[in-house]
Amino acid sequence: MAFSAKSPDETAFLAQLGLRVRRARARAALTRRELSQRSGVSERYLAQLESGDGNISILLIRRVAAALGVDLQNLVGQPVDTQRRGRIALIGLRGAGKSTLGAMLALRLKVPFLELDAEVEREIGVPLESVFTLYGQDAYRDAERRALSRLLENNERCVIATGGSLVVEPQTYQLLRSRCLTVWLRAEPEDHMNRVLAQGDLRPVRGRDHAMIELRTILAQRERLYSLADQTVATSGIDEQTSLQLLLDALRGLAAEPAL
Repeated sequence: MAFSAKSPDETAFLAQLGLRVRRARARAALTRRELSQRSGVSERYLAQLESGDGNISILLIRRVAAALGVDLQNLVGQPVDTQRRGRIALIGLRGAGKSTLGAMLALRLKVPFLELDAEVEREIGVPLESVFTLYGQDAYRDAERRALSRLLENNERCVIATGGSLVVEPQTYQLLRSRCLTVWLRAEPEDHMNRVLAQGDLRPVRGRDHAMIELRTILAQRERLYSLADQTVATSGIDEQTSLQLLLDALRGLAAEPAL
């Protein structure tokens, strides 16, 4: 059976879909070419999609959903379960804005703000900078996983700022993603470095002539893991209030907080 012409409603649906894709790409600070490389979808198709002229297959699925009497999200979306809905976890490298934006977001949502590194210190009983020296990386990773498990059990609603390297520990990262809505705060390498230095922390550059090269390498190595987050918000070149608004918009897209 031939596919019939698009109805005005379907034309409006494709236009809205294209708008949402453009806005999501803007929040992630990705060019169309970068999105194409990351998604495996051609730039030509992305251009069509963003212009409101997406492939008719999405309309076929929409018609099936309508015939079944269910929302399209129920067929093609990844449902956000109630256990994840109330917990928001911010991931990203140091200097992305996790602590600053996390505290602002928690205040806006009237929920606790929790920094996982501080909970690791409490778990082990020594300052974070001494953990690796005294006990080693394995002990830190174990404490990080225990601290995260405790936070998740004790807080149905909260905002969590995670350590930048949590994503390289598969078991802990999977636990975080299964129990929280995750947002990658994405920034340019220079912004990561400048923000940390502005806080008076010289550790990233002390004794390191190639600190920026190392930072760029770490970002490149972790980009695939960070991109597994439910949403991405780019924080470079904008102020804190604008970043917070982008974060709130991203969470609205996930229906993370109906009261937003």
